[in-house]
Amino acid sequence: MSARLRSTGAAVVLASIAALALAGCGGKDAGSTDKPDLEVLVNPTDSAAGVAVPERRFFAADSPWNTRIDGAGVDDRSSRMISQARERVGVVQRTGSDKLDTQRRIVNAGVYINTERWTTAVVAGGKPTKLVCRQLVCGDGAETTVLSIPSDVDPDPRFDGWFTVFDVSKPIAYDLWRARREDDGTISYNFMRQWDTDGPGFQAPQKVSARGSGLPLFAGLIRPKELQAGLINHALAISVPGPAQGVFVQPASSTDGNGRITSLPEGARIRLKAGVQLARPTDPKTGKPIPMTPQQQRMSDAIVAALRTYGAIVVDRAAVPTLYAQRDVTSDMIAGNELGGLHLDDFEVVKLGQRYRFTPGGQSAPTTTTSPSAAATSTEDN
Repeated sequence: MSARLRSTGAAVVLASIAALALAGCGGKDAGSTDKPDLEVLVNPTDSAAGVAVPERRFFAADSPWNTRIDGAGVDDRSSRMISQARERVGVVQRTGSDKLDTQRRIVNAGVYINTERWTTAVVAGGKPTKLVCRQLVCGDGAETTVLSIPSDVDPDPRFDGWFTVFDVSKPIAYDLWRARREDDGTISYNFMRQWDTDGPGFQAPQKVSARGSGLPLFAGLIRPKELQAGLINHALAISVPGPAQGVFVQPASSTDGNGRITSLPEGARIRLKAGVQLARPTDPKTGKPIPMTPQQQRMSDAIVAALRTYGAIVVDRAAVPTLYAQRDVTSDMIAGNELGGLHLDDFEVVKLGQRYRFTPGGQSAPTTTTSPSAAATSTEDN
């Protein structure tokens, strides 16, 4: 079964809907009166009238996702953490042997933007759809058995089945992990985390979510209306090749890092260094700059500006430094390589808060970086 958009004869539209139903959601700047919409995938044949999800900043005004860091101090270990975050750990089998060797290689690739693979669809409205958890530990799924979901929009199980569903009757979003559409139309999944979109946008230490860092799937997404407006006024989500193993800082509440323990921890906030300018991406075969349309340049400028002011929060691990755009509605706007001229070395780490050792199932406890503990199950390694 195709896990992206299923054709059922009913046209799927990208609906820009008036942001009224969740008027209390988000944390807009002081003095701001505009309330731009969230562009979501809605089937017009089965969506309720007046469905609304705002494309304003989610979470409280003082959430880490909504606070600027352009004036924050730099961590003394910034250079080392950034350098070690470029290390990608792999395991290879020796020729003619059953023994496995750990290999580390330095990733020099520029920043990439996911628009389809390893990013989440954000949906609202649609038909009441039965939800079924496939395992005993379901997170917040015990009392959530039905959600309104467009019938033509499916999770993509090839990429951990990430799926975000907004409840249009209240400021709540549901992140699903390893979700898939079954033949009878139900959505099955392995884990659910419920988020208050008026809340802080993170959890207490040791709590997990659909993402390795314990953070929301939809937080830090690059959204279509923001690209059209050329303005992003919140922190972005970023993954790096080698986040620290076994330790994290808030706003992360867990980790799936597999890098050196002294590497960049999940939950860290990074920003572009002063004076760094975006170089045009080049064709790896010819070495020549890749042409960019005026719209691509405008969008790139908006993302760069956000990385300077709000920065990016490390949410997961990935093969290359990776940002996330909303699935299914941004791929015709972003090629993915527009920020290829930026590298991890162009970023610096804002001064870290307390480090925590990740103890799955345990209580939160501060830690030093002397020894790693068990890491979480990986939710991304694209």
